[in-house]
Amino acid sequence: MNRLARGILSLSLFALFGAGALVLSAAMLILGRPDRCHPLLRWPWRALLWLFEAFRLVRVDRSGIPDCRGCVVVASHPSLIDVVILVALVPRVLPVAKHGLKGNPFVSLIVRNACLPDDETLPEVSRPYLEKGWNVLVFPEGTRSPASGVGRFRRGAMQVALRCGAPVVCVSLRQSRRILGKDQKPWDMGERTVVYSTACKGPMPAVCGEGESLHAAASRLAREMHDFCRGVPSAVQAPCGQQEGDLGSTALQDRHAGYSPGK
Repeated sequence: MNRLARGILSLSLFALFGAGALVLSAAMLILGRPDRCHPLLRWPWRALLWLFEAFRLVRVDRSGIPDCRGCVVVASHPSLIDVVILVALVPRVLPVAKHGLKGNPFVSLIVRNACLPDDETLPEVSRPYLEKGWNVLVFPEGTRSPASGVGRFRRGAMQVALRCGAPVVCVSLRQSRRILGKDQKPWDMGERTVVYSTACKGPMPAVCGEGESLHAAASRLAREMHDFCRGVPSAVQAPCGQQEGDLGSTALQDRHAGYSPGK
């Protein structure tokens, strides 16, 4: 498929996404809570991802998609469709949406009703969902990655995990060719299928070390997750779905034991 045809298909799918968002917004306004709105978000986005793959615009390697519960999932953010990929494939995940999207007429109601707020209330709002086994998805860069690589990870997502006593799962998303990135046009899809590779680390316990402050622990975790997404090896690497050491909480261990939801 040539570049022009791929560009037209990409624009058509994004138009479909916008139209679908407007239709779903009314239902989400009635449901009014992220966990209730989740099926209206996940299943249309699974369909959208299927179309992107069916038309061979992208292909997603699912080997690094986490199968977890009650975790703060942090991910790198190379492209515009990362949230679609992760909400479609990670079970029971509620995305955190940046405040600026509330002004977007296409997704405003989705952001307000199906997503968690990116503000100082996030730990408090996230806690009951994490305790019920929902995952919370955060992109710690705060925006799409720069062309030079993975941007700096902010520590806010790690503070959510530390304050709520929830493990952290890190997902590294990489592309075979950069598309839909920052300052790139949505129709610039190249001439070949772009492969999204995935790698996962965790769940890892989010705990403060001896004499370590919460801010210091959050900064340490942010650096570790950032290094993982950049491909920097660490001393301890646990396969996704396995614990790195003691979680320090029997309740959290029980929450993870034996959980294997379908995708």
